[in-house]
Amino acid sequence: MPFARSLALALLVTVAAPARAAEPPVPLQYNLAVDASVTGALALSVVLLAVSQPDLLPGSCRWCAPPALDAGVRNALVWNEGARTADTVSHWLDAAIPASSITYLLLAANGAGDVNAGLVDALIVTEATAAALLVNQVVKLLVGRQRPYAYFGNELGYSRGEDNLSFYSGHTSLAFSVVAATVTVASMRGYGGAGILAGVGFTVGLGIGYLRIAADQHYLTDVLVGAVIGGLVGWAVPRIFHSPEPAAPSSPTGSALRAPAFSFRFAF
Repeated sequence: MPFARSLALALLVTVAAPARAAEPPVPLQYNLAVDASVTGALALSVVLLAVSQPDLLPGSCRWCAPPALDAGVRNALVWNEGARTADTVSHWLDAAIPASSITYLLLAANGAGDVNAGLVDALIVTEATAAALLVNQVVKLLVGRQRPYAYFGNELGYSRGEDNLSFYSGHTSLAFSVVAATVTVASMRGYGGAGILAGVGFTVGLGIGYLRIAADQHYLTDVLVGAVIGGLVGWAVPRIFHSPEPAAPSSPTGSALRAPAFSFRFAF
């Protein structure tokens, strides 16, 4: 399958690009115990919401009819004879993005001489992704938008319990949150290849969004909002809570007096 081979090659180039970094990673602010606890709490909340979802589902759609734009794009892009194939491919791609991103970070940190930094990076990206997933789950349950296959009566064998969870696309949000978080961490660390990762990652993320429409699972607005919110959360968590450590103040050369040094650490 040419598309799969091209994607595999692109991901290989992406994760291999940072293997020869010249400078050590820039230190980031984090607290291992706190960040691991927060990540665990976010992940547990996602799991509990997923388990409790049947009891939380709206009895009927709160947002049923799509606007003309969504209906038009859906009719133009849906794969009438291969919707289930599009759905399956989108699942595989959504799993490949986190695996590729974590591999990239571990290789980049190892190439820079500090493999422990790669483990911290993986934790930060997981933290951001878990936050994005939790936001997505809550919004889906609150909005209760009917999926296109349900509204248009397209019998594809999807779970009927998912009929009113269209807004917004979780697959697209996951992809964009992982890529945005990875690119942000890589840029702050000073890793090589972050630009390649951004280009490949966001392109694959857009491809996932297209496949969710082709699978008749989501509308265009579901995909666009998923990309924006996922990307925003993916950028904000590492940028706000794990920015580079401030440089230690330097004292004037030859000065007889030296001001006491203070350091501050912020942890999320």
